[in-house]
Amino acid sequence: MGSVIDLLTASLDEIERCVTFHPGIAASSHTVVIVSGLDAFEVPVAMGRYLVGTLAGAVGLDARLSEDLLARGVDRREEIRRTVTALIGTDNIFITEEQKQVRDTRRNAWIGEGIGHALLSLGARRETSCVDGRICTLSEMHQTVTRQGLDSVGTYVQNDVLGVSIGESKSTESNASANFGEALNLFSEVEEGIHGPDLRARLSAFRYILEPGLKEQVKDSLWSDNASYLPIVVYQDDYDFTTARPKFQRMKTPRERRRVIVVQLPSFHAFFDAVADAMRAAVDEVVV
Repeated sequence: MGSVIDLLTASLDEIERCVTFHPGIAASSHTVVIVSGLDAFEVPVAMGRYLVGTLAGAVGLDARLSEDLLARGVDRREEIRRTVTALIGTDNIFITEEQKQVRDTRRNAWIGEGIGHALLSLGARRETSCVDGRICTLSEMHQTVTRQGLDSVGTYVQNDVLGVSIGESKSTESNASANFGEALNLFSEVEEGIHGPDLRARLSAFRYILEPGLKEQVKDSLWSDNASYLPIVVYQDDYDFTTARPKFQRMKTPRERRRVIVVQLPSFHAFFDAVADAMRAAVDEVVV
């Protein structure tokens, strides 16, 4: 099964080759990290394969590829195909308002979460601007669009100090400001303690794979003492993400750890359609 892992490794290599993480821009209430290059011709196929790989169990909690839990065989292939169909549909035809609603709130939302997962997983290979350090662990992708809870939880290390990354992904053609604001509501809830059980469960799973010295730093206070908040916004129409956000300003975590990661796509719907097509094709490549 090494050939499947080789295929997925090549896909991540392709994404990494195309993507550039620009140094953070300090705004008054947060830091803006611009990610460019996702609109390269090669990215949708690579992203589609990576996303099917996450569904098939090829991406571990250490954000690395492994065949240990990789789905295999005809029965598992059909299982993953059903999952992919439930997430993104059988085609890219969205004519009615109801169909467009499904596209925007279900299909694109899930793929957008996957884009964030892929970008953060690159931080396990090398330091990027997404967090101040190297990614050590990263939570699994949601298997359903409607699953409740945090989009992304991870840990990262800088100078032997462990931090927690909490991400919330949004995908929108023309409402970047509103979607950014919706993501901030999630981080306000974190500071109010609403997502404590979810965070404890994720961190408990991470403890088993963190290196000694980091494992001991996983405590109940970790996400309040050393958390990074990461709104991840994939969008098309221009928006100035350096605009001050008072809600972000009021949060306890310092400005350098309030990082909005932004990905502008000039052909928004065409990109998501291409990733969806690539996912449908990738099922037979990834589950063999």
